[in-house]
Amino acid sequence: MNYQHQYKVFEWLRFPLIIGVVLIHCFGKPFDYEAIDFYHVSGMDLYNLFRVSISKVLCHVCVPAFYFISGFLFYKGLEKWSWNKYFEKIIKRIKSLFIPFLIWNTIYIAILSLSRFRHYGMDGVLSFWSENGYLHMYWDSNIWNSDRVNLLGGADYASSPIHFPLWFLRDLMVVTVSSPIIVLLFRKFHCLGLLLLTVFYISGVFIPVNGFSAMAFLFFGAGIYFNMERIDITSMRKYVTYLLIGVSILLWVVVTLLNGHETIYGNVIYPFFVISGSFSVFIIASLFVKNNIFISPYMAKTSFFIYLSHTILIVEFCQLIVANITANEGPVVLILSYIAVPILVVFVCISIYYLLNKIAPKLLSVLIGYRK
Repeated sequence: MNYQHQYKVFEWLRFPLIIGVVLIHCFGKPFDYEAIDFYHVSGMDLYNLFRVSISKVLCHVCVPAFYFISGFLFYKGLEKWSWNKYFEKIIKRIKSLFIPFLIWNTIYIAILSLSRFRHYGMDGVLSFWSENGYLHMYWDSNIWNSDRVNLLGGADYASSPIHFPLWFLRDLMVVTVSSPIIVLLFRKFHCLGLLLLTVFYISGVFIPVNGFSAMAFLFFGAGIYFNMERIDITSMRKYVTYLLIGVSILLWVVVTLLNGHETIYGNVIYPFFVISGSFSVFIIASLFVKNNIFISPYMAKTSFFIYLSHTILIVEFCQLIVANITANEGPVVLILSYIAVPILVVFVCISIYYLLNKIAPKLLSVLIGYRK
């Protein structure tokens, strides 16, 4: 297995994947999906379908791809299991995951508390903390898709800390700590263990505790499994590559027409797209790397900061700026505005990163978990 090439692909993907995460959060104004006339598609219908295809479908392969990379890299050095090595890795991830998780949640809580204090005084702050469950703000104070059910009819809602993008870090920490169970599962049952995690993800039936994500366990586990079995995700046979990408494109179109996972049928097909699409991402990135089309290492370094910071006022600020510039709300202008917002968001985040790196590099290092 060509580890060096895979690591280059993983590094190449960091920046494009984080742009995808930003796009998820730049969907814009909600719309009535039922109002789309598929027999007489209007310009506004095309605009809304375009947004759905990108923010609600295509970019949803980004987080699973990050989980896969995390699992693959976590297993490095654990080929011969060592509890000392495991705890050494956990300690490192306390610095790289847990500390940023606490800091950025606290920053967001402080911003929201100051806003409440400005308008309603200390009573408003106490009310805000109470409404969000006090310490639950660091784990699961946000609940969405509360009406969604799994294939057995049970609840399949999603949750996050008060700073909602940090659900990824929360679930990553949980699955990282749980990695010995995943390794044991694969060593005992091999590919059947991976199949079991796939069934959990597709069905939506999993451990009903906030932080235990079937998606995180599947894709982090897949990263471990591919490393364990020495499977090179970036170098598959051509017919497998063509089939996988073809299926991904087909499912992308189908799930878009079903409004992502917002509809019953869309929710059923959505996991199959995420699985095929996530693996396709590595194949496509591998082609760029093989053809020496590289992304600036500096851009890759900013990825984690962009992820942590972009939804703290920056997305709303950029949407407001673009909306004021583009007063005309025709479909073409709206599509261009939709594209412009994430570009501006990323530019603002990189600018802040650059300034912090110049004037307060030690502070920046703490904020991003001492990453180089």
